[in-house]
Amino acid sequence: MKYLRNVKTIVIDTDIIGIVYCSARQIKDLKFDMEDKSLSVVEHLAELRRRIFFILISVAVTSGAAYAFIDRILMFVIKAGNIESLVFINPTEAFFVIIKLSILAGLIASMPFILYQVWKYVGVALKKNERKYIIYFGPVSYVLFLIGASFAFKGVLPLGIKFLLSFSKENITPMITLSAYIGFLGKMVTAFGLMFELPLVVLFLSKIGVVQPQTLKKGRKYAVVAIFILAAFLTPPDVISQVMLAVPVLIMYEISIWICVVVSRKRERALGIDDQAVSEAGA
Repeated sequence: MKYLRNVKTIVIDTDIIGIVYCSARQIKDLKFDMEDKSLSVVEHLAELRRRIFFILISVAVTSGAAYAFIDRILMFVIKAGNIESLVFINPTEAFFVIIKLSILAGLIASMPFILYQVWKYVGVALKKNERKYIIYFGPVSYVLFLIGASFAFKGVLPLGIKFLLSFSKENITPMITLSAYIGFLGKMVTAFGLMFELPLVVLFLSKIGVVQPQTLKKGRKYAVVAIFILAAFLTPPDVISQVMLAVPVLIMYEISIWICVVVSRKRERALGIDDQAVSEAGA
């Protein structure tokens, strides 16, 4: 009888372990189900509000830090355009331009955190196996933004200023205001930085199966028109800036098609292998 009681105890203990193990598996599966669960509209808006709040806080902090070095930043951006001096024609113009320049510098400085928040918000709508791309796309998107902003700052800005000032005559003296120059700079840097994200966006959409290379190839002629219209809208009203933005974007559009073709082929091969494995398992 004592031996049987021991056997019953062992059986009971084994059942308890099995119950605990099954409960742990259920909790784990439940966790994954909750991660893949689609959010409602209200939950998406709440998530968007939370991300925007974090972004505003980061921009406020970095803008405050940039304000402490505003004299150096202002001297740096003035030299980039090969301009000897700027003027302001309104008593409050210099104050508001300094605030605007501090915010612009804060945006660039906090761009890694901003892009991280954007990708995290996008990740909410993705499946579990698609979220892994966010780890790589976050840093790459910041690098592409810096490349575009640097291209605008070092290449397009001096050429654009030189082209526009070439229209000065003997009786027409250029007097560039501080607000006009900083507005010109901010628009150029932001436009080029964002447009250089195109290959990464196409790569991401290709990875999750939203964009197909056939769609990009068929829409090439419409893309050319749209890119030039967008370049005219984002850049100041001169042909040089518009062309210097549109041409790199067109090149990146062609690169995006090539990237989409490569990714689509890999997806097709992977799906072919999966389908073959499923058919073999069923057989």
